[in-house]
Amino acid sequence: MSMDINTLMEKAHRFARIGRYDEAISCYDKVLEVDGKNTTALENKGKIYYLLGRHEDAIAWYDKALAINKNLASAWFEKGYTLRKIQRYEESIKCFDQAILRDPDYVFALANKGYALNELGKFIEAIACFDTILKTSPNNLRVMTAKGISLRELGKNTEALAYFDAVLSLNPLNSFVWKNRAVALRNLGRIYEAEESERQGDGTS
Repeated sequence: MSMDINTLMEKAHRFARIGRYDEAISCYDKVLEVDGKNTTALENKGKIYYLLGRHEDAIAWYDKALAINKNLASAWFEKGYTLRKIQRYEESIKCFDQAILRDPDYVFALANKGYALNELGKFIEAIACFDTILKTSPNNLRVMTAKGISLRELGKNTEALAYFDAVLSLNPLNSFVWKNRAVALRNLGRIYEAEESERQGDGTS
């Protein structure tokens, strides 16, 4: 029977990878009929519901996995990520903290905690998350961008520009960063440069 479960899990993974979500769910359901405490199947079913935009259903499946094993860092992260996407930021941060508690090197959890803190306007706390990541991953472009946004929102526009420029030196086609750079330049009264940065972001320069 163990071999049957492994076969079903592999089929489910393959279906999920090619977007055949109903068939993937069917495979996971068959696994759970045999092994109702299979946390991998429970968690992966949650991921599929997330991809389908059924966020509350996704959270419910993560909760089922966590009820069986509260130490699943990945399930805490996935639940937090889903909560962040539906703008339930305080709840998402609690989940990311649980993931980090169980896996202190969980970079995605720490980064997403920072993004959620940014959304709540807690920029100093967000920067602390980003700085921790940048110590070991100094070229993490998304984290660099997020720190630039934090700095800009704290009124530190010159420092923010340094981060945006660093990102653009590595990826000059990032329109999101060009537009955020434009806001910082405008805040500094550098209107012509801001307009040029906006044009770069629009691809019309």
